[in-house]
Amino acid sequence: MDRLLQLYGPWGEHPAHPVDDWKAEVANDDTRLGYWAWVASRADDAQNQVTPRPN
Repeated sequence: MDRLLQLYGPWGEHPAHPVDDWKAEVANDDTRLGYWAWVASRADDAQNQVTPRPN
């Protein structure tokens, strides 16, 4: 998360994770994370997804 803050600044926005998406999740009570913690958790989720191999 610290690297994200260094790259984009505290008021910046990650290009793959718009602030409006985070706001919608907060409004729907789907997250209580701050924006940059939410971005980091989504990036971790995407990195840990397993792509099924074709048979």
